[in-house]
Amino acid sequence: MKKKHVIIIIVIAIIVIISFIGLWILQSTNNDALQFKKEYESLNGQKNASGTEYLETKIDSDNKMYYASFDEIMDLLDHGTGVIYFGFPECPWCRNAAPILVEAANETTINKIYYFNALSMRDTKKLDENGNIVTEKEGTEEYYQLLDALSSVLGPYSGLNDDTILRLYFPTVVFVKDGTIVGMHEGTLDSQDNPYVALNMEQKEELKKIFTDAIHEVIGDLCDSKC
Repeated sequence: MKKKHVIIIIVIAIIVIISFIGLWILQSTNNDALQFKKEYESLNGQKNASGTEYLETKIDSDNKMYYASFDEIMDLLDHGTGVIYFGFPECPWCRNAAPILVEAANETTINKIYYFNALSMRDTKKLDENGNIVTEKEGTEEYYQLLDALSSVLGPYSGLNDDTILRLYFPTVVFVKDGTIVGMHEGTLDSQDNPYVALNMEQKEELKKIFTDAIHEVIGDLCDSKC
């Protein structure tokens, strides 16, 4: 009889522990989602340094954004599977793209979108009056590692007349499967000229389809004609 009681107590303890772990994971995920929502929506009604008002942005509180570390991003690019969003809340193009990426992710079975703000890591270069490339701000070691890992999909640093110098522009969404980049989307759409003017409904649907199709490519849940 006592043995049965011990077994029951052990089983109950295991269930409680598993429940707490599940709750902790869920709460951590929700914290990231709410933090991302707050980060972007807190700028609504505010103006940037140039006096231009930020685009009104609404983020679903049930979004799948996950604040990833640099090591997590590098591991994903090396051998993982997932979607990485490079952006930052003050970026006007990001404020157009982020809500649509959130919506696209929520319409698929993908578990998370890896969010990484690389703005402070990035270098700043320009041409001087003699056409020489001048580095105004050196990038971090991690930034150059990131450029190397993304070299197959990134374009050159604009305005330097040197295609060997790469640049990570924002927003950039990278789609990775088993350590191979299967897709990348930079910016919003070619049809958008002014990022402070919201995309119209047709443009939003076009961008969402780009994101959704690429996410399906990552998770591999679409059938071809042989399915």
